[in-house]
Amino acid sequence: MFMQKKKILYVITKSVWGGAQRYVFDLATELPRDKFEVVAASGGSGPLITKLHSAGIRTIDIPAFQRDIHVIKELQTFWQLFKLFRQEKPDIIHLNSSKAGGLGALAAFFYNFLQTTNYKLQATVLFTVHGWGFNESRTGWQKFLIKLATRISAAFQNKIILINNADYKAARTFIPERKLWLIPNGIRMPDFLPRREALEFFKKNTIRAPASNTVIIGTIAELTKNKGLFYLIDAINQIKQRTTNNKLQTIIIGEGENRKKLQDQIKQCGLENTIFFTGFIPDAARYLKAFNIFVLPSLKEGLPYTLLEAMAAGLPTVAANVGGISDIIQNNENGLLIPAADPPALSLALKTLINDTASRIRLGKHAVQTAKTKFALNVMIEKTISLYSTYEH
Repeated sequence: MFMQKKKILYVITKSVWGGAQRYVFDLATELPRDKFEVVAASGGSGPLITKLHSAGIRTIDIPAFQRDIHVIKELQTFWQLFKLFRQEKPDIIHLNSSKAGGLGALAAFFYNFLQTTNYKLQATVLFTVHGWGFNESRTGWQKFLIKLATRISAAFQNKIILINNADYKAARTFIPERKLWLIPNGIRMPDFLPRREALEFFKKNTIRAPASNTVIIGTIAELTKNKGLFYLIDAINQIKQRTTNNKLQTIIIGEGENRKKLQDQIKQCGLENTIFFTGFIPDAARYLKAFNIFVLPSLKEGLPYTLLEAMAAGLPTVAANVGGISDIIQNNENGLLIPAADPPALSLALKTLINDTASRIRLGKHAVQTAKTKFALNVMIEKTISLYSTYEH
């Protein structure tokens, strides 16, 4: 018997390359083509759209979509989403990022209302939370409004996918549990370059050649406030002030709106020969083995891919205990956990690993086991397909 393909429309605010975009890319490219037709919509061009095009996925631009709040733009985005849903007539609308989750759910409500009025099938609306917006560094009233908007949006969403236990527990306090579904992120093992080749890449393209026995601390992060990089610079500065050892370098892979401010801070601290920015690097995980230590000082996270990839590379990791990071790291077993926004704690943890090669090796070995056994991509895909399959049209 002929089975009609189920049409999935992914909607995400920005086409940069972060965790939410990686999630959309993995789902869009891994769903069985004989069972699913996939379309992705986002605001503007960028690495996500480029990668989806290369993978043969049809994409749609939503010109008014942007992360910052602007009333006129929000109305335009709502209208563009509503028209998009009417044009594409998807079986499932899968929303990603806070703004897409809110405006997309509202537009889908009016689309479904129109479908019902015309005796046509409604679309199922799913929303994946990549870290709650009200957990970001904001004023009290902003957090209240975001939480209120999230609660209202949830009324128009059939299911809400949480990628970590902390966000799931938070959701249970204001969203009916029947709407919640826990599916942790998963990764495919990157094609890591050997350490020597990865180091050669950085020597040729981004930084001065490190001296022998140099300890390289690295991270992959969008240069935004949520990634806590200002605190990382403070922590590195504290380490440099308290030691005469100059064999330390920090590499930050990524691009973003705070690059100039971060560079100014580095200059003020006199760390121009210690901390280096590479800008955006495609498939950055390939170069992880150049690092001795991976650090993730974020203020907000979902279940970070970069951390999982660093662990898969066998790196000892230091990460702020936010979002789903404690789902991944067991402190002093497969990595080190520190409080967020705490430069002294971060500098102490980094200094511990800088000075203790045996601990780096031990944590790295356990990290590989965690990444391979608990966070495989195929498990995430299978669980998501199972959820999609519960909604038959």
